[in-house]
Amino acid sequence: MIEVELKAHVRDRAAVLAAVSAFARPAGAVEKRDAYWHGPDWRLNRGTRGFRVRSEGRDAEVVATHVVTFKNKRSEGGIEINLEREFEVSDREAFVEFAVRFGCEPFYDKSKTGLAFKAGGATIEIVEVGGLGCFIEIEVLLEEEDPARIALAQGEIRALLAKAGVGESDIESRFYSELMMAAGLVSRP
Repeated sequence: MIEVELKAHVRDRAAVLAAVSAFARPAGAVEKRDAYWHGPDWRLNRGTRGFRVRSEGRDAEVVATHVVTFKNKRSEGGIEINLEREFEVSDREAFVEFAVRFGCEPFYDKSKTGLAFKAGGATIEIVEVGGLGCFIEIEVLLEEEDPARIALAQGEIRALLAKAGVGESDIESRFYSELMMAAGLVSRP
């Protein structure tokens, strides 16, 4: 799966929610708890051995789905284009124990809460990211890496950002991990 997405700072949450609500259909609440991990030998291959364990649901400890994700990331003009692989695990704690046994190490945790919307083939989330503030995330998923489809998705995402009333100057090209490190929420590895 190819994930094409951007995130941008939201200065006026109420105005952005109103704008998005006018053109997109509600898709429910967002409650995500992410744990980011370094894989074995990560110090030798920085940026290539990490993965995320995401729990979603009303009570991420009890009633949740748990999805493990790893990505090959790149960014073009503030829009991420990621080859994303993921699979669900039924028991988060058993998977974490498994990861530790194979030499993986926890890196940092991140939480997101907010609202999701659908507009055409795009998902729009307006979320509060723990310690960082409010963001809008717009994502289009593609079955394969096709430059023409990626370009169309990038255009669709930028158009939706404008419809949401968020300026291109608010696009955040840094990864959340970089933002969290800059804010002193994560120590550098």
